Amino acid sequence: MSAHRLTARFDAATDTIVLTLVAGSDGMPPGSRLAVTSDIRLDAPRGSGAALLARVGTYHELAPDPPAGLGPGERWQVALAIGHRPSHANDGPVSAFVVLADDSTVPVDLEPAPVATGVRTSAGSPGSLVPHPHVLTVADGAPGTGRFALAADVPPRAVTAWSAAAALAERMGAAPALFTDGATGARRVEAVRAELADEAYRLEITADRVRVEAAGEPGWRHAFVTLARWAAATPTAARVDDWPRYAWRGLHIDLARRWWEPDVIEWLIDVCAWRKLSRLHLHLTDDEAWRFPVASLRALADVGGRRGHRLALPPMVGGGPEPYGRAYTPAEIAGWVARADALGVTLVPEVDVPAHVHAALAAMPELRDPEDRSHAESVQHFVDNVLVPGHPATVPFLEAVFDALAAAFPTSPWLHIGGDEVPAGAWSGSPIVARLRAEHGLDATRDVEGHFHRHLVELIRRRTGRRVGAWQEAAESGGVSPGDGYVVGWKDVEASRSMAAVGHDVVVAPAQAYYLDMALDDDWASPGASWAGATSFDDVCAFDPEDGWTDDERAHLLGVQACLWCEHVVDRATMEHLLFPRLDAVAERAWTGRIVGGPGSLLRRAL
Repeated sequence: MSAHRLTARFDAATDTIVLTLVAGSDGMPPGSRLAVTSDIRLDAPRGSGAALLARVGTYHELAPDPPAGLGPGERWQVALAIGHRPSHANDGPVSAFVVLADDSTVPVDLEPAPVATGVRTSAGSPGSLVPHPHVLTVADGAPGTGRFALAADVPPRAVTAWSAAAALAERMGAAPALFTDGATGARRVEAVRAELADEAYRLEITADRVRVEAAGEPGWRHAFVTLARWAAATPTAARVDDWPRYAWRGLHIDLARRWWEPDVIEWLIDVCAWRKLSRLHLHLTDDEAWRFPVASLRALADVGGRRGHRLALPPMVGGGPEPYGRAYTPAEIAGWVARADALGVTLVPEVDVPAHVHAALAAMPELRDPEDRSHAESVQHFVDNVLVPGHPATVPFLEAVFDALAAAFPTSPWLHIGGDEVPAGAWSGSPIVARLRAEHGLDATRDVEGHFHRHLVELIRRRTGRRVGAWQEAAESGGVSPGDGYVVGWKDVEASRSMAAVGHDVVVAPAQAYYLDMALDDDWASPGASWAGATSFDDVCAFDPEDGWTDDERAHLLGVQACLWCEHVVDRATMEHLLFPRLDAVAERAWTGRIVGGPGSLLRRAL
């Protein structure tokens, strides 16, 4: 038996995606339908030869129109209308299968297949100082021994920092550099306390010893990571005075669109620490999946964590009919927290509300307003993907979720509440929200959104004592106020400036520079998104997050954050291709405030 074969191509002359299905040796019997996942919205207008039977996010079901079967080797070709023009091969259909009349499935070979990419290094070559120290003064540039041994008579916290840095270097595949006291041919490392800022450190390097000054464990750990990265290129005599430009040096990872094994998150924690990044933002929930376990709401994980044919969540973003993904376990999350704490990386967990909750609603349909007729469609093509303010089940749901989030991430000062991309017209046809509007004098969708977040911020403060993080829309709606926590400016840098100007603490993450899911170039085969334009390594290096800011605005600039959304990140190889070396540019800017020596210098140090 030969498989069905599907070819997808973009026809620029007609602005359509042309699908050609060639039936396998068993043919395609009448009553069958073609399931396709595509980031671009597909439509089958009258006369196209296809009927669109279902669409949920990126999942589409199509059938011949008029209904017909295909004999072995016969072709079915349709030209489908699209929501926007594709810029890269991964914008269009990326997976497919046939569903038979009895609801069983048959595989389909898709041509062209999704893009495959090579792996870039995440450790850097020996001597790769990324980020570069603020001040480096070299008295004798000849390389000394790259072996370092911690003296026995150092503070206990220095020992803890040394152990963490040595284990990190080993996991990152760096050349062995950090040893215990007495190692042959090693420079003796003396760690002493000094009146320095929390993360600052000072190195005084000679041929046979290194004096490390810091206020405590964070500074010592940064110093030891510097030695581990410098390794055999460490000069015979030099001095380093180093400190971070920003306290918030972040990486965001989308865990909902793709399933990533728990060890990938462990590796990302290491990636952050190796580059002196201080925050890892975990996007745990979205329309496509719910990855966070809540013991009292088992359906969220059991139903919302998996996608597949015949499941509450259909296959999406490249998925096939087989069950895909799950929620993470409390033990797995506890492991992340322990590793992050040891390395000085703060995990910031996000549960995105009130929009982007299709997975939660699929798991718990009782959260919907059954009489809602809004039919508000999100940017990602989900309909009415919002929690319902005023619904009697909404507040208990939020209490259970955010209580569990606080318990699972006990060392994070912030719980991120999302707040982005509430669809236009959300709640407009909901009788429950109509009563809420009348009671509180709320007019537009944004007013309802602001009301929702104001109450959620207070709920979190009262029940957990935490502050909140949010995307910029939560501040723009008035739901998050200055002093509630921080906001992430993602649409453009001017949005960050505007929020800082009115007193919000801001993390700068504009899509045009710091969204690392954007493709590196405009090549058709390059993986990644394109709605914010291609973003090369040089583009990331060129972006200065505080260019043009006033002193008053800078007082509210916490730092910067790179974001990796995963609609197009099909595997670990693609993740590394998109992250490196652009993440090194973000890390250098976040720590040093500049790209030392320009992009060419950083590229040599990063790779």
